[in-house]
Amino acid sequence: MQANLEWFRTFRAIYETGTMSGAAKQLYISQPGVGLHLNALEVYTGFPLFERTTRKMIPTEKGKLLYQQMLDSLLCLEDIETRFQRKSGKDRATVSVGMCVETFQQVLEKHIPRLNFNLIMQFGSNEQLIQSLENGSADLILTTSTRQGNHLLDRPYTVERLILVAGRNTDISGFQLQDKGIMKDWMKSQLWYSTAADMGVLNLFWENNFGERPSFVPNYIVPNKFSIIRCLSEGNGLAILPDFLCREAMDDHKILKIWEGYKPIENTLYFCKRKQSLFMNEIDLIEKMLVDELR
Repeated sequence: MQANLEWFRTFRAIYETGTMSGAAKQLYISQPGVGLHLNALEVYTGFPLFERTTRKMIPTEKGKLLYQQMLDSLLCLEDIETRFQRKSGKDRATVSVGMCVETFQQVLEKHIPRLNFNLIMQFGSNEQLIQSLENGSADLILTTSTRQGNHLLDRPYTVERLILVAGRNTDISGFQLQDKGIMKDWMKSQLWYSTAADMGVLNLFWENNFGERPSFVPNYIVPNKFSIIRCLSEGNGLAILPDFLCREAMDDHKILKIWEGYKPIENTLYFCKRKQSLFMNEIDLIEKMLVDELR
């Protein structure tokens, strides 16, 4: 287990403010995030650093000793950060944003050259992105999951619908909605595409429409959803994809939308951020860019 510099920043903030909430406010991260950092540091050092009371965090003798020994080093590192930024002439905010890689490529990537601040992108599952937001390593995330909390804000961005699409060279004459059995057999006989992260999407779509798990696995596992679209554009096969990601390819007749399912599956994408942030102007600008993409 390796120590993380942010653990020591959090420890210092708790020590100097006397409370977890005070440290969270000072660092612009959630109180649970403060708790995670402190717990990790205590596990790393092997002893409690504070006595937890209802009103105040009282440093233990070990906590006082750690503060005395690490403060000069931490101040030195912060001074190096400040001087390095001045020397490089980069007086820019740095904002960390999390979403799935396909959404980034579809709606945000093209805007990066026009940003007047630094941007760090994070990619991961919904749970990973929410965790990054709560512990302060992300400032804004786009996710289909939300988590209730007094320190977080969320608002809907868009609704994505999962649809069955086919490559433009696919013979879809055997696809007959009138006979569920024939349709299932036809679908099973086709080549299927998926990504490693979305293996459960096919299961969800199949169970939602046929009441059972599919008896087959995808033929091709590719890096991301845009890889699927490019492959289908050149050949035949099927895939389950969010409609907003493949709308352009469908408009250009590169792939075919053939079914939304008997019971369409929809997911709401949410913007999630903390109520307090040093970078609220930058976050609002990113949100506006993404909203404008839907118009």
